[in-house]
Amino acid sequence: MTPPETPRPRRRPAWRRSALCLAASLLPAMAWANWVKVGESETATLYMDRSTIQREENVVRVWEIQDLKAPDADGVRSRRYLNEYDCKYQMYRIGNMTSHAGPMLTGEKLFDLPQEKGVWRKVSGRNLFTVSFVIHCGR
Repeated sequence: MTPPETPRPRRRPAWRRSALCLAASLLPAMAWANWVKVGESETATLYMDRSTIQREENVVRVWEIQDLKAPDADGVRSRRYLNEYDCKYQMYRIGNMTSHAGPMLTGEKLFDLPQEKGVWRKVSGRNLFTVSFVIHCGR
């Protein structure tokens, strides 16, 4: 009597493996689908998530990402935060910040400041916050 054959593991066809690899590589891009480039300076690129824009009287809230071109002194290469723009008084403040060692929120999470809001600062000069303020407040 011959022993029963052990079933061989089923191999996926090559095209299916390729399709799975392609889908896996697209997942990060799909995760960033709502991020729109606001502007770029010598040191950073600013993105906003249009789907998170909230308006309440004179204040606009939006999630933003600062993607730094080189790590800062703390090793931060990118940060995501909730930015509030006061359209009436031309001010902004940042809260709920998370900082990462890699670009576009990749790499090790270095800092996490949930629910903490910074002080209101005047929007002035030629910088990325001014660009974002003009987009949200129209001034």
